[in-house]
Amino acid sequence: MIETIRVGDLTVLHAIPRHSARPPVLFVHGYFADGQIWSSWLEFFAARAVDAYAVNLRGRAGSRPGTKLGRVAIEDFVDDASAAARRTGATVVVGHSMGGLIAQKLAERGDVHAAVLVTPAPPRGIPVLSPRLVMRQLKYMPSILLSRTVRPKREDLRDLVLNRVPPHEQEALLDRMIPDSGRAGRDMSITGVRVERDRVRCPMLVVAAGDDRFIPPGIVGRVAHRYGARLETAEHHGHMVIVEPGWEGLADHVERWIREHS
Repeated sequence: MIETIRVGDLTVLHAIPRHSARPPVLFVHGYFADGQIWSSWLEFFAARAVDAYAVNLRGRAGSRPGTKLGRVAIEDFVDDASAAARRTGATVVVGHSMGGLIAQKLAERGDVHAAVLVTPAPPRGIPVLSPRLVMRQLKYMPSILLSRTVRPKREDLRDLVLNRVPPHEQEALLDRMIPDSGRAGRDMSITGVRVERDRVRCPMLVVAAGDDRFIPPGIVGRVAHRYGARLETAEHHGHMVIVEPGWEGLADHVERWIREHS
C-alpha cells in the first residue's frame, strides 16, 4: 500500500513494509515525471522489508505550491531531494534520468551512503546532446533559454524515451507525463551541472539501457567511469527501463546491490 505524506512543503509517496530492518531508500524521478513513476518499485521494495519513499520535486503533485516551474534550477530540485532524504531518514538514493543527476549531487553533499543512477543525466564535462536529441529539442529552445515551462510533445516522447515501451502501454504513460522546468533543462543540456568528483565517496551503481535514445549508453558509461562506479547495461531496453516490461529484473538487481552496499 502506498500513501502520500507531507515532508515540509513537499509531497512524498511512501510504501510501508510490514517489518523494516533496513535503511530507507529514496527514489527520485526524472524530467517530465513525478514520484508516481516509481509506484511499482516502491511496492517491490516494501515487499522486501525496505521503507521506500519517492519524492515529488517542486512544481508537481502539490510540492511547494506557488512554484514558478519554468524558473526552477537543478539545484532547487537537489534541495528538495536533500530535504526529503533528511526528513525520511533515507540513506540510499535511486535516481532515474534527471533524478540520476540529482542523486550525484546528493552523493557529493554527503547526504547518502549509497547511490544508484539509472540512465542518469550527466554532470558538467560530459555532453548530453546527440544529433537526434538536438533535432527534437529545437522547438523547445525558447522555453529552455527563457526559463519557461517546457511542454513536451507526445511524438517526441515516443521517439526519445518510449521506444522500448510497448505501443499499447504508451498512451497511459504519456498521460502521466507532465510539463517541466526550462531552467532545469538548460542546466542539464547547455550549461551543465557541476559535481565535484572527489567529493563523491559513497558506493555507486550506474545502469545504462542498451537502446536508450535520450541518454545513450556511451554517455552513461562515461558517468560511471567518472566516479569509478560499477556499470551495468540493460540490453534491449530504452530510457524508461524502470517501467518497461521486465523492470522487475532490474529492481531485483538494484535491491540486492543496495543490500550489499548500505
